[in-house]
Amino acid sequence: MSNELDEDIDNDRKPELSLDLKTIILIVGGLISITMTYTTLTEQIQLNKAGIEEAKKLPPQTSHDLIDQKILFLEQHIKEQNIRLDKIEDKIYRR
Repeated sequence: MSNELDEDIDNDRKPELSLDLKTIILIVGGLISITMTYTTLTEQIQLNKAGIEEAKKLPPQTSHDLIDQKILFLEQHIKEQNIRLDKIEDKIYRR
């Protein structure tokens, strides 16, 4: 028994397609690998879509620059209020 598959398509007694068992196994293995990769990628795409939809429902995040700007404003405002408080204390206690 031969491990080769010879196929004569145009009946000229010369095989146009010659495949051995090793080549057939490699082709089947390659097809299975491609199918599994496609399935995995499709599942990952669905998970990512679900994650995007969930993220759309969350409130937007504020920028760190805006928060830093607010902190600087509040620090300056506190300093001004401390100076004002010191002046009021000086008037009250007559320093």
